[in-house]
Amino acid sequence: MNVDLREVRHFPPSPIGPQLLDEAETLTGLVAALADRFPDWECLTILDRAREERSLTLGALWARARAVQAAIVRTGLAPGEIALLVLPTGPELVSAYFAVMLAGGVPGLLATPSNRVADRRVYAARIGALLANARARLLYCEEEVAALFRDDPALLAGAALLTPAEAGATGAPPPVVEVGSEAIATVQYSSGSTGIPKGVLLAHRALLNNIRAVRDGLALTAADVSVNWIPLYHDMGLIDAFLMPLVIGCPTVLIPTTDFMREPALWLWAITRYRGTISWAPNFAYALCAGRIAEEELVGLHLSSWRIAINAAEPVLAHTIDAFTTHFAPHGFTAEAMTPAWGLAENVTIATAHPVPERPRVERINRHSLVTDSVAVSVAADGLSSVAIGRCLPRCEVEIRDAAGRPLPDRRVGAVWLRSDSLFQGYHRDPELTARILVEGWLDTGDQGYLADGDLYFVARAKDVIIIGGEKYAPHDVETAINRVPGVREGCAVAFGVLDAERGTEDLAAVVETRETDAVRLAALREAIRWEVITAVGLAVRHLLLVPPGGIEKTTSGKLARRATRERHAAHFPH
Repeated sequence: MNVDLREVRHFPPSPIGPQLLDEAETLTGLVAALADRFPDWECLTILDRAREERSLTLGALWARARAVQAAIVRTGLAPGEIALLVLPTGPELVSAYFAVMLAGGVPGLLATPSNRVADRRVYAARIGALLANARARLLYCEEEVAALFRDDPALLAGAALLTPAEAGATGAPPPVVEVGSEAIATVQYSSGSTGIPKGVLLAHRALLNNIRAVRDGLALTAADVSVNWIPLYHDMGLIDAFLMPLVIGCPTVLIPTTDFMREPALWLWAITRYRGTISWAPNFAYALCAGRIAEEELVGLHLSSWRIAINAAEPVLAHTIDAFTTHFAPHGFTAEAMTPAWGLAENVTIATAHPVPERPRVERINRHSLVTDSVAVSVAADGLSSVAIGRCLPRCEVEIRDAAGRPLPDRRVGAVWLRSDSLFQGYHRDPELTARILVEGWLDTGDQGYLADGDLYFVARAKDVIIIGGEKYAPHDVETAINRVPGVREGCAVAFGVLDAERGTEDLAAVVETRETDAVRLAALREAIRWEVITAVGLAVRHLLLVPPGGIEKTTSGKLARRATRERHAAHFPH
């Protein structure tokens, strides 16, 4: 149905109370109980750029999940085996997600092909590598993706191939496979990594504990309305934008991610139409809306219903908070609605959130003390802006520790360690890495930060991961693409992220060694490097520095020293 976004739609009161979630032991058991008791509840609305609105009831979602379950069982999926889902945001994806669980399998969601990747064979190779690494039994995808694997069946690595068109209802569905609270409910992969990301194993218990913690920490009820565009293969999209509102009883509106990227104002108009109260987004999305939406697109916009605007998944910038709040205050957005938060897939989603409803806390700290002494000294002016990313949610603890693992006092910068009742079970097929970062019930998050008066402040990532628009990318994959270009000294390319305050996210930068000195050949080499990276990885190299041999820093064992290389050439990049 085509709709006018200026016409407000009020959802009927939700019939779902908190008791079922509080008592649930497994996600599948909870959704089964909800579908049995409230089959006519309209749980999901999909809105796209064409203003087409599609709705789904709990009963319809459950019926489709049972039909897909039957098709999945026919492929031979056994309990505990992984099924990877590659589908766009919509009813089929959410039905298939539960269908895998009903069959006793472990669903994992992956990104659909991006227009940024010029060669579809590269995309197919990535999915194939994940299938092999996960030892997945099934790939469930649309025909467009399935065709890539029919052309090269070896990429399936032994997995069965199934499309929605092949998963029609045929007779009574098989019995639901019963599992316990410690069974793995889902495997979460890094959202944008272009190599083989780590599979984060999440138990039913952990999922439900995190959902309850977020609900209680943000004071969410069935009276809230959730409006989101975050892709469901992202942990924040799957858990916070879909599963959490579903089981709490909040009406949920989802916008396909590509539609938001093409028309950012659609997100805000959806909040206006549905009187949305909570939405989740990375920092870049707020910067994008504040800086690139023309004023004429906002005539009639009303954001007064929006009480919780979660800002997470990448560093939260004070500049972005100010720009978004100032730009949309005339349209009813309040400073108290902006809610910085922090978390990671190893804790299901967020672990800390700024208190609701309080204005974000931003302080200025002395740069020299931060760099030389690892101390966050508060100053009145001319310091580095630092945004508080929240306080611990219920049943969660955070400590700042030094390199020896000893707790540090307030305002000392160190490693952020986390303990909660929603931590992951481990990395799929990587017990050594699991043991290194999960120690005596505490998780070494890999982030650097400090505590001050109960608030957590983010400083930096200890890892080399690049985060662009809330998506995580492995620098090794960019470097591998660069090393294939003739004229590049093989093994002498370093990729990293540099912050673009205006865009509210990181840009991709690279330092590359070459023996070329001719200006014309250097210009051609730059173009060749940019083309190879956009073709293979789907990212634009926004900052590229070509240096002579010796321009890349390496460790004594010959490994790339990315941070040292970046610091050596810092004058050439934004900072």
